[in-house]
Order: sequence, then structure tokens, then C-alpha cells
Amino acid sequence: MNLKTGSSRIYGLDVYRAMAIGMVVISHANYIFQGYDFEGFQILGVQGVELFFVLSGFLIGGLLLRLLNTTTLHWRDVLYFWIRRWFRTLPLYYTMLLVNIIIALIVGYGLPENLWKYLFFLQNFWDYHTPFFPESWSLSVEEYAYVLAPLCLYTGHKVFKKVQNKETLFLAVSIFLVLLFFVTKWYYYSAVMESVPSLNIWNARLKSIVIYRLDAIFYGFILVYYFNKYKTQLERAKYIFFFLGLVLCVAVLIIMPLMGVTIEQFPFYWNVLYLPLNSIGLCLIMPLFYFLKPPRERYATIIKNISLYSYAMYLLHYTFILYLMQLWLDFNSLDIWQQMLCLLVYLMATYFGSYLVYTYFESPCTNLRESFRNMRFFSE
Repeated sequence: MNLKTGSSRIYGLDVYRAMAIGMVVISHANYIFQGYDFEGFQILGVQGVELFFVLSGFLIGGLLLRLLNTTTLHWRDVLYFWIRRWFRTLPLYYTMLLVNIIIALIVGYGLPENLWKYLFFLQNFWDYHTPFFPESWSLSVEEYAYVLAPLCLYTGHKVFKKVQNKETLFLAVSIFLVLLFFVTKWYYYSAVMESVPSLNIWNARLKSIVIYRLDAIFYGFILVYYFNKYKTQLERAKYIFFFLGLVLCVAVLIIMPLMGVTIEQFPFYWNVLYLPLNSIGLCLIMPLFYFLKPPRERYATIIKNISLYSYAMYLLHYTFILYLMQLWLDFNSLDIWQQMLCLLVYLMATYFGSYLVYTYFESPCTNLRESFRNMRFFSE
């Protein structure tokens, strides 16, 4: 069994993750500024989640590639991988799900009929995601990627035993998974071709649905393969890749819509190409972040802490902190300076609340997984 991740952190990836959670948190601050047109903030939130997807794929893909290269990939290795991931993600998810249920019951908010689906991350697996606990949609995508990728690698490893180069096998499986979920988007496009398209439908029935979004994670797998094989070349060309990725993302998010490429006029582009092109752009910008040099320790520590608390921040900031503030305050009745004060309270509560949750709950739960390392079952 060899699944150690090491204690060293890569500063640039901390920046990447801190940027992602910052974009998500700031995007939801739009609800504080009632009466002002900050709709562009929503793009920040969407792009923040997409950053998380690519980064998760890069990190988890790296773990699985290392596992594939250093073990015979027994089914126990796959189970141990899942246990480690679940100790990292499930305790806080289920805790915040319970908190959301309690708050809904107290304020009289109706619970969804399919509440049981949240226990298995099925709330947005193939159909419309209900408004309850809305930020959980991205966690479903990530959890099923964690389940599917090791299974496919294990199956590929057993079926193609004669393949000596395990990195080639890793790349082949990663490309297969990307293509598979690219095809599901094409299927969606074919299924809705006769209906009237709209961004609301696109958001609810494509962008946030697991079976159409898993490729966003697996682009990160392909990226980690090329990092593993051509790291020096990527470092040399990091500015070129960053420029290409930035141009692609800006074109997808801003230029194309401004040119009139709307979902009503170009449904194939929006339903099939938009999200993959954006994911590829985000992959291209990552090398520059990966090779960033750390600044002074004080600033690096701030970035590291935001990165460490990012999961807690993601689950706390919206349907807990911001929702409770909304219950107590009428944002519509506040002037701009009072709203600015609310923004400061929101950001501070999110940061310090996440610090407490990470320190006294999330981190201890994650550390419990180390107790499985020396279990006889996993060491045989």
C-alpha cells in the first residue's frame, strides 16, 4: 500500500485553490447588494467551481497515477483510496446537510421530497437539482469522479495486463472518460433539440448534472499525465500556455456571448462545446500557477490558510452564513455603506467560521484515516 501524499505543499496550487474559493464567495456577495446590477459576479462563481473541478482532477489524478506506478493496483488499494477520500469529504458534507435540514425546519422552509438522494449524492445525478442545499451539486460531481476513476483504472489494469507502460494506460483511461462524458453532452443536446433553449434550463439541467459534468474533473487527469512526462517543457512554456488558456476562457465566457453567440441561436455550442472549452482553458493556465515562487512567509501563510479552509468555506458561506444574515437583515433597506459593512461581516464570518470548522472538525476527521494505514487488511 502506497498512497502517501507527502507533507510539502505547492504554493501555486494553493493560490489556484484560494482564487477558486474567493471567486465563489465573492460571487454570492451579490445578494447583499440588493438594488445594484452585479450580475457579472455570477460568472465569477461559475468559474470558481470550474477551477475546483480542474484542480481536483489534477490532484486526484496525480494520486492515482502514483498509485498505479508504485503498486500492482489490488482492489484493496482502490478501497483504501476511497476511504481516504471519504474521511476527507463526507463528515463535513453530512454535517452541513444536517445543519441545512435543521435550519429549514426551524424557518418553515419545505424540505424536498427527494431528500434521501442527498445521502448518496444523487440529488443532481441525472435530473434537475432542487434549490435545497444548492452548493452541493459540485460535490456530487467530485464524489462520483472519485468513485469512477479508480474503478476504470483498476479495470483497465486487469484487462490490459500486457500494457507495460502504466502511464500510457492512465492516459488512455483518462481520455476515454473525457470522451465518454463529452458524448453525454451530445446526447443531451440531441434530446432537447426540439425544445426552446434557455440559460435557466442549461444551468439547471446540464451545467450542474453529474452525468454531463464528470469530464471537467478528468481534464485534470490528462493534465497531470503531461506534467508527469513533460514537466520541464511545461515550465519553460508556462507563459505561452497561460496566455492561450486566458484567451480561450475570455473568448468562451465573454467574447462569444458579446458577439451574439447565445444559447437560443447556437444551442450546439452551448450544450456541447462551451463547458469543455472552458475546462481546457483552465488546464492551460495551471502550469503558470504550479511554478509560482512563494512570496514572503506571511503572505504565503495567508494563501495556504485560505486553501486549507476552502472546503469548509464552500459549505459554510452560502446556505449557512449568508442565509442566516438574510433572515436577520433586510438587505433591500440598507444603504451602500451598510451593505459594505455587511459584506465585511460576511467575509470575516466565512473566514473565521471556516477556520474553526477546519481546525476542530474537518482536520481531526481527515486525520482519522491514518488509523487505516497499518490495518492488516490493507497491508496484506
